[in-house]
Amino acid sequence: MRCNHIKRFLSAALLLTFMAPSGLSTAMMCNAGETYSDSMTLSGDVKLTDKNELITLSLRDSDVKQVLRMFADKVGKNIVFHSSVKGKVTLDLVNMPINNAFDLVLQIAGLNYYTQNNTLIVIAKDNADNAIFSKQEMMVFPVKYVNAAKIADFLNRNVFGMKKTGLSGVDAATVNTATNELIVFGMESDAAIVRKVIEQLDREPLTKTFIVNHTTPAEMANMICNMLLPSRGSANGQGGKAPAISAPPSPGVGTTGGAAGIVTGGAASSGDSEIKLGEGIVACTVATSTAGTTTSPFDVQNLSISYFPQRGTITLIGGSEAQQEMIDKFIKENDTKQPQAYLEVSIVELNEEGSKEFTNAWNIDSKNWVFSFSSSATSVGRTSAPGARELIAVQRPDGNGGQQTVYIPRETYYGNNAYISWHLNYLIENRKGRVLANPKLLITSGQESIIDLTQDYVEKVTSEFLSSAYTTGGGTGSVQKTYTIGKDQGIKITLTPFISPEGYVTMNIKPEYATIASEVTSPVYDETTGEVSEDLQATLLSRRNLDLKNIRIKDGETLAIGGMIQENDTKTVRKIPVLGDLPVIGAAFRSTISSKTKSELVILLTPRIINDGEGAVADSL
Repeated sequence: MRCNHIKRFLSAALLLTFMAPSGLSTAMMCNAGETYSDSMTLSGDVKLTDKNELITLSLRDSDVKQVLRMFADKVGKNIVFHSSVKGKVTLDLVNMPINNAFDLVLQIAGLNYYTQNNTLIVIAKDNADNAIFSKQEMMVFPVKYVNAAKIADFLNRNVFGMKKTGLSGVDAATVNTATNELIVFGMESDAAIVRKVIEQLDREPLTKTFIVNHTTPAEMANMICNMLLPSRGSANGQGGKAPAISAPPSPGVGTTGGAAGIVTGGAASSGDSEIKLGEGIVACTVATSTAGTTTSPFDVQNLSISYFPQRGTITLIGGSEAQQEMIDKFIKENDTKQPQAYLEVSIVELNEEGSKEFTNAWNIDSKNWVFSFSSSATSVGRTSAPGARELIAVQRPDGNGGQQTVYIPRETYYGNNAYISWHLNYLIENRKGRVLANPKLLITSGQESIIDLTQDYVEKVTSEFLSSAYTTGGGTGSVQKTYTIGKDQGIKITLTPFISPEGYVTMNIKPEYATIASEVTSPVYDETTGEVSEDLQATLLSRRNLDLKNIRIKDGETLAIGGMIQENDTKTVRKIPVLGDLPVIGAAFRSTISSKTKSELVILLTPRIINDGEGAVADSL
């Protein structure tokens, strides 16, 4: 018999569960009788009497007013019906607690009730006069960790707005924003459900910090925000709706709420060289999606992901334990050690410069004219103006065993004779040189490395004349020179390696080599001094650049990059007209200077993959 009573009670409870609104959530386990701590019943506490005795009742198409009057007589209370109360009910109840039976009849008939002293006031749930009877007390509830306005909105939409029996049927919750307190204008029965909601939702945000060992905190935080969270559309509990992920604030803008106290944009902002220990940056915040939902979202406990570059950590604030476990697993799987290699670079420039010079120099002197020819100039002319006398210094013995200088007229010295002299010069010059750089560096797979062996040079000079006061004797002033400095003369190698587990290093290599080819100058007149100087207007560079993609090298082997050759040949010929063009003997009347410059840049790369046995997965704090 007792088992039958239990079955009837469970059947009535099951009926209540099916007939309640969708917000009603009671998680029970039939075998163990265990109720989960993260669930609660969003229904009013219908309490007609403290005794809650069992009743058995069977009715067919009975007027709802008569049925409710019967309940009131049973517990000894007065009852008043609003004009909106009407309808009939049919029910069969066996040994059901009277409070549950009263609640069941009210729900079936779409009614609500209010208590004033010993009188029950019954009114339809959807009637506007509910506001008159529901606001009986003002109750204040403190809220610690979340925004009280969010709880008030949640109650008004998802609890009071559902017009549940035994609760206020109007928006009863508001807030005191200055103290973050929740204020409820309602009945004593409302207080119980409000306390349950606050206890369930006003929790200290979950916080967890992870150490990132092998990737930067910024890279790992960006992977979580851009890869993990968007791929987990149901992570926010919205029935498969994707969470809304907001980008971090602009640099220099502080954040509030779940990430309060974390200043964003400090270490990452441009132009800030000051080291600020412990400074954090918000990578993203996951908010709830409201699309396709019938209840108001409660998004105060959002998941905020921040990273601390100086500490090497990532901090998760808010969210659920399931979300944090998911992110914990993702960090452990992806915070792996990046392959590295030791790269030995040899940069060799071979220079070869040579010249070949064959020159003829002729001189013919007589008393009236002089002829000269060389590699630099050719001249023919009179020895002196007509009627002028030219003296020539001649060394003669002085009679004492020494020499003395005697000046005699040119016509006396040469007379009617002409003297011819011929100087022949043949010179070959060769110069060789080598410029060598041998940097050694540690490279990481996927990370760009730069070898910069460039130097500064003067690219341009601009003169500006600053005049001061003028006097009767002339002006005074000064010259101000402005120098434009170039920074790319020399060798620069940019490379990005990709290290495979099979023992190969694939690299994108971009060598750049620039040398000064020539300089362009222009005359500048100084108005104060009247002097003319030369200003450097431009420096022209000779460049030899390559851009190599996906060059694969086996571990320990050497890659040679050559063929970056630059050559310059010049040839200068000077000759005596007519005579220099004669075959065979014309060579005696010609001067030839040839020069050749050649340089080649060779780059040798030898990678050696580093293998160690350390663990490759980060451990969380």
